[in-house]
Amino acid sequence: MPDQYLTSTDDFEAVLAEAPSVLTVTDGELIIRFVSPAIERVLGYDMESLVGTNWLDLVHPEDTDRVLATLAGERDDDGAEYRFRNADGDWVWLETIVSSDTETDRDCLVFTSRDVSDRPRFEAQFRQFVTHTSDVLTVFDEQGNVEYISPSVERVLGYEQDEMQDSDLFEYVHPDDLSNALTEFGRMIDDPGYIAVIEHRYRHADGDWIWAESRGQQVESGPLEDHVVVTTRDISERKQREQELERQNQRLERFSDAISHDLRNPLDVLDGSLELARETGEDAHFERAERSIDRMYTLIDDLLVLAKQGVDPEEIETVDLSTLSQRAWSMVDTQDATLETETADSIKADEGAMLELLENLFRNAIEHGGDDVTVTVGTESWGFYVTDDGTGFSDGTADLFEPGYSTADEGTGFGLCIVEQIVDAHNWEVIATDSESGGARFEFICRDN
Repeated sequence: MPDQYLTSTDDFEAVLAEAPSVLTVTDGELIIRFVSPAIERVLGYDMESLVGTNWLDLVHPEDTDRVLATLAGERDDDGAEYRFRNADGDWVWLETIVSSDTETDRDCLVFTSRDVSDRPRFEAQFRQFVTHTSDVLTVFDEQGNVEYISPSVERVLGYEQDEMQDSDLFEYVHPDDLSNALTEFGRMIDDPGYIAVIEHRYRHADGDWIWAESRGQQVESGPLEDHVVVTTRDISERKQREQELERQNQRLERFSDAISHDLRNPLDVLDGSLELARETGEDAHFERAERSIDRMYTLIDDLLVLAKQGVDPEEIETVDLSTLSQRAWSMVDTQDATLETETADSIKADEGAMLELLENLFRNAIEHGGDDVTVTVGTESWGFYVTDDGTGFSDGTADLFEPGYSTADEGTGFGLCIVEQIVDAHNWEVIATDSESGGARFEFICRDN
């Protein structure tokens, strides 16, 4: 059926005009001998106007060397992306494939070019994305080898991109999390539809362990077919909030019984005292009722402090420990007790929370060590300490920070619980031990100081 085939020059020109690519033929000196009608649609030129001009004159000066290297066979590829000047004088990105006429004696080159202006812009945007995103993008082959890792790995995890490109990333996973990570990776290989979500600890370049969340899936088609693509982000702050919330819930559960018990006792005393006062009218019963009321007020005040105590990261500042200790001491009924400060150093802390911590420690020292106890505040390379020359921990330290636990008749049992909560909020560690004089010593390990 002849009518199915192109039978005239007009037919060929119509096809070439609508083709997505521009066909250009030059001689060995790159002088244009023929250009297809598509040149008008792609670059805006009249096809006849370019015949006799040098094809290289249309190439951006910064791309000329690459073009010449390709033509000279100095590059492995036979085509690349270059910028060409269109009829308006603007630069347009073209993907050009170059071939020489080897089947005739004609000394000519054939250039097939198509507009890919959007591709460099997209690739530039993609490069910016993978560099500045909060996620690390990694492409694994089926054996778990890294074929690509995004530049954002340096900002997120502290490693150079080239350093991680050929490494075994599973070596950086915390040993306790490695088994689950390998299992999930295996599932992604075995089941292309499976989306893995893994929370694991990852060793940062500075040696610390950070919490990371990795999401990945096997690619089922396209250039990355059978590869596993994983995005990883730092979730340390989220995990810290979750852990703090878990600790708070545990503390609430621990002292909920203590609250009901410690408030019920003075209420029972008050109830009994009022009943006896109605029956006898004796002042002693009223006095005992008043003492029970005072006891409840004290308990309620401590519970409110415990419930509200927290640390705002924005309130963390450098505070003078000696000055702060003197302020806290002035707010406590110190009797004949003495405060000594053996430091000129500062620490990073929430000033209000630190005052609460010191006040509770000072009250605790006086309640248990006597009215004439000497309390000392000092600093070490690891943090600071508060020690006294009182009676120490006759019952040990196992239950020391439990809510409601106290060996003093007038103690509420919440002072050291408040201290522990402030310590946790600062991400510190507290150690209770005997002092050299036989009294109590509290050591505060401040990781951020």
